[in-house]
Amino acid sequence: MLLYGVSGESLSMFSRVRDDVSLPCNNVVYPNCSSTTWIYNSVGSTVTIEEVVLGKIKVEKTERADRLSLGSDCSLHVSNVRAEDAGVYICRQFLTETGPQHGGDAPVHLSVLTMTDLKSNVNMTLRCSLLTYMEHGKCISGVSLSWVPKTGTNAQVTLDSSCEISLTVTLQKEDNNRKWTCTLTENGNVKISIDFPSTFSDIEEKTTDNDDVISTVPGKILPSV
Repeated sequence: MLLYGVSGESLSMFSRVRDDVSLPCNNVVYPNCSSTTWIYNSVGSTVTIEEVVLGKIKVEKTERADRLSLGSDCSLHVSNVRAEDAGVYICRQFLTETGPQHGGDAPVHLSVLTMTDLKSNVNMTLRCSLLTYMEHGKCISGVSLSWVPKTGTNAQVTLDSSCEISLTVTLQKEDNNRKWTCTLTENGNVKISIDFPSTFSDIEEKTTDNDDVISTVPGKILPSV
């Protein structure tokens, strides 16, 4: 998880999938969090979900509720972050259960960095995406994605958008157990990265003209912990 920046009273944060993230509440009234309510809008949705009401977790989906907790400072902890967790989280204060909202909103914009394996073949394609609080295809100003290593005779990079980048690789024997890293930068500064190891379940005799090219389908590729 990484704090991205502050805009007025809004916070923007990054997290990788499977990480834990803590979203701060900057307008707390009662230290015991009995005045604190958290609401959430997912990417592209107009539906507002109450996550916390007056200090208590309140989510209809039990599985999601199991991944949420409230910190001692009334921050909202999200464990095992998933792509669908990207969105806008707003902390609000209510002095009584039926009374009006006290003060203004304290919004936190959460963006989630993900990586997917599009092909499990000799030509492996990985797609790295940053899911933001904005609609699909739009990215945060100054933010960009890149692959490390950037170049290679067997690699081709496709920039789908500033928030989505693909890497196509003709797998070589030396690529077994190799990590492919997608890095997120903001105004040229590295902020967060995510790794993907390529592993081969079997290595058979070559069936191509290139002795170095793997002739088998690689094993399942999963993000590194």
